[in-house]
Amino acid sequence: METQDDGSMCRQCQQIKPRTAFVPHGGKANEYRKVCRECEQLNQIERHRRLAARKELWQQLERKEAKREELEKKIAFHQVYEERRREREQWYLQQPDRLCKACHQVLPATAFGGHFSATTFVLHTRCRFCHEALCERHRPVCCVCQQKKALLSHFKGYALHDAGAAIALYCKACEEVFFTLSEAQQNMLIRSSCQRSFPTGQVIYAEVDPESDQIRYIGRTSQPQRRHAQHLKDASSIAGRWGAEKKAWYTRSNWIWELAARGLTPCMQILYPVAIAPLVVEWEQRYIWHGIQQGWELLNVEAVDEDLVAHIHSTSIDFLTASFEALVQQRFFPPHGLAAFLHKYYC
Repeated sequence: METQDDGSMCRQCQQIKPRTAFVPHGGKANEYRKVCRECEQLNQIERHRRLAARKELWQQLERKEAKREELEKKIAFHQVYEERRREREQWYLQQPDRLCKACHQVLPATAFGGHFSATTFVLHTRCRFCHEALCERHRPVCCVCQQKKALLSHFKGYALHDAGAAIALYCKACEEVFFTLSEAQQNMLIRSSCQRSFPTGQVIYAEVDPESDQIRYIGRTSQPQRRHAQHLKDASSIAGRWGAEKKAWYTRSNWIWELAARGLTPCMQILYPVAIAPLVVEWEQRYIWHGIQQGWELLNVEAVDEDLVAHIHSTSIDFLTASFEALVQQRFFPPHGLAAFLHKYYC
């Protein structure tokens, strides 16, 4: 560094500046950095700019990757949907005429709707017209206007549906009205909606093998006898398929079919009466995860998910005693799922 009596030359800007324009080097009084304070500040600003540009580039790449994965999921879902639709059309053509349980008319199979089970497509016992009338009678009502409308599926970022369970809250037209109510009024409507969706008497039950006494299936219900009878009717010899890859899945229906072929039926066992009825959704998952952890040969769909099973076996957490917060932290429950909504706004 070139020096003069009245200052030093900055190596970067090549200007001669007084000693006070330089930062002492290593805290020593007689040694100074070779770049002046002003240039160091400009360098720092440039570093921050480069880091911000690099971060923005990474975020753009992450967004592109997320969009690509989302598009792939949509394409895979559409392919599965189209394949199932074609299978259903072929299946309809092979079905005989049937009697509607409600209007007692003998109609072609195409006059009936249905749903996919784990193994096949199952026709409703009522024709489309009668089934729609039944659904209309049981359609949930908006907690504000008390009318049967399409209800919103989210509340303040929380999902109101999960794993076949849902909370019926308010419709789109009443959303603004709902938030004009006092907090006490909102909480009252939320609690009544939760209680309507999950009436008292909720239990976690198991279907037990009559020969080995092993638990093979875990579910939830408020009507155990009726649910058990439904399982017995749902027997099927058709192998189940799971996921977009159609992974082979030995289902509850297959198991009940094999038992029936030997003149046997499973036994229902109540595992846990749920004191706070809406939390039955959470406790069903807890018991399923507990069963997988204990090595039970469960036929629930969760037992087919290899990633979930590996995650369960990688933890030492006790699913039946751990706090809900611990299960969220361990990524078993989503932080804004239905169970989280119930803990925040019901419990």
